[in-house]
Amino acid sequence: MPLGWFTSEYLHTGSAVKDSNSNSGNFALRLIGIDTVAFASSMTIVRPGYSYEFAGFARVPGIVSGSFVLEFLTLLGSPIGTPQLIPVYYSNGYRRYGRWVTAPDSAFFLTVSALVLPGGEVYFDDVTVDDTTLTGVEEQNAAVRYNRSVRKAVSPVNFSDFASGVRVFDALGRQVGRSAIRKGVYFIIAE
Repeated sequence: MPLGWFTSEYLHTGSAVKDSNSNSGNFALRLIGIDTVAFASSMTIVRPGYSYEFAGFARVPGIVSGSFVLEFLTLLGSPIGTPQLIPVYYSNGYRRYGRWVTAPDSAFFLTVSALVLPGGEVYFDDVTVDDTTLTGVEEQNAAVRYNRSVRKAVSPVNFSDFASGVRVFDALGRQVGRSAIRKGVYFIIAE
């Protein structure tokens, strides 16, 4: 099992197994909800008021699926607020799921869980939680051209107004796809 993860394998043999059908690397986690929920959970330390980017890949070969669940906890392990549920859906290959979360006051831990409903089977791989405040902007040659005109948007931008040659970057300088865009500050380069 992945290092630092607690799985349902301890309670129900065969419910959480290492599998070579991975998104990247050599192995993935295969959760099988035979007659009960199968799960894998891990915990990381967070700082109140800081934003974190969750990302995980799932492959769901059948109709019965599961979800990722994100939940903040106090130092003593008490839940804070409502858990964030990210359902995973049927897919032939791996699909990326992501969410930005901000740690509330008194948060000390963030638990990340992968769940599969009874009768379901899901492959999980490449699960990460990044503290975006600690990440620096990596500058690459020819990544941005400085001779472009700058457009300041003070109201929401509708990306359908732009041609298909638009590239969008988040506040850290990472290129993002249109499907990953949510409310926030972005830099746009129109070709």
